[in-house]
Amino acid sequence: MQPKNPSKPHRVKPIPKWSPSLSVGNAKLDEQHITLLELGRDLMRLLDTDTATEDQINSALEDIVRLARLHDTLEESILEANDCPTLAEHKGVHRAARTQLDNLLADASRSILDRPVLSGLIADWMGHHISENDLPVKDYMKQTPTARAGA
Repeated sequence: MQPKNPSKPHRVKPIPKWSPSLSVGNAKLDEQHITLLELGRDLMRLLDTDTATEDQINSALEDIVRLARLHDTLEESILEANDCPTLAEHKGVHRAARTQLDNLLADASRSILDRPVLSGLIADWMGHHISENDLPVKDYMKQTPTARAGA
């Protein structure tokens, strides 16, 4: 039986590059976004080569999942402190992404990873996370949420 995609690169749309237009106005969240994008590009490079081992891919995916969890927790706490009216929706998006990432990680740990599926999901998630989920609520991502109390 032949492999499904022997020696084919697993190209999908690229992970976005950081630019000031992606800033949510919070230095810590921006720093985490930059790191997540870098980790995503690292994972895509691994997925795009036939010499990458499953352990390398699994490790890269674990790094993304670990930071995504920390990031979501911080982001949600900031949104809550700033009384974001769409916090429940934001948390729901995070929960869905977390479930998807956890499933991908479980597949990777069982060596049943589908590289094209993984690369597509990671590219979609990273392409949408900041622009479609975070930028619309950036006014609620202040570095010092207590400053709103006096306003």
